[in-house]
Amino acid sequence: MKRAPITTHILQLETGKPAGGVVVSLYSATGHIALASATTDVDGRIMQWDNDFALAIGHYRLQFAVGSWYAQQKLPSFYPEINITFQVSNEQEHYHVPLLLNAYGYSTYRGS
Repeated sequence: MKRAPITTHILQLETGKPAGGVVVSLYSATGHIALASATTDVDGRIMQWDNDFALAIGHYRLQFAVGSWYAQQKLPSFYPEINITFQVSNEQEHYHVPLLLNAYGYSTYRGS
């Protein structure tokens, strides 16, 4: 199976384990309607989305529904959602956007 042009992975830093079951939506940075959405697998990854989309040069936004995920775990959290906006400068490249997550902070970077 071919991976999507944009992928993500969530690692929960409190446990050092992947965050499976987090709903993630992908938007164009100026759009209000999701281009695609998916739920992280047991390894905390999204390699395919529910909708195929054509990758174009521009800004995109990943919206991670972490508040509801923490609530399902019966754990408190500070962020109801985390939005990461990034730039696609070459539609032929793959963009991997990991999220390092804890209940009161997060970090991200461009992965491979």
